[in-house]
Amino acid sequence: MSTQKSVGFDNTTDSDNHEMIDLLISLGVGHNIAKTLICLHKYGPSKSIDLQRCCELRQPDVSIAINRLNELGVINIVPMNSNGRGRPSHIYELSMPLDEALVPFRRQASEKLILIQNQLSRLAELASTHSN
Repeated sequence: MSTQKSVGFDNTTDSDNHEMIDLLISLGVGHNIAKTLICLHKYGPSKSIDLQRCCELRQPDVSIAINRLNELGVINIVPMNSNGRGRPSHIYELSMPLDEALVPFRRQASEKLILIQNQLSRLAELASTHSN
């Protein structure tokens, strides 16, 4: 049984969460990853079905987002007692405060920025060589 309400992030009372999602996406974070991360921050430990509802995502999209967040080390996956029947169930939770969970995404954005700055410098260098 689901423990959380279906809320989503598209209402006006969640403007900060929506803005964080938009900012993450603009930095190159996948839409589903951004929504899942912020949903875990807002609602705390959640089952997959809860994430599907609050993020308005399909199960495969939640699974992919969870796998990526797990690879980055920003979530814990806690197995639930399944009584030996059916597929095992898990609870997902942030393994650190949100500001720390954002570090890998900020690092990736900084690396992209350095690359773009280097490319712009090289372009200017090439343009000045060919202008003379």
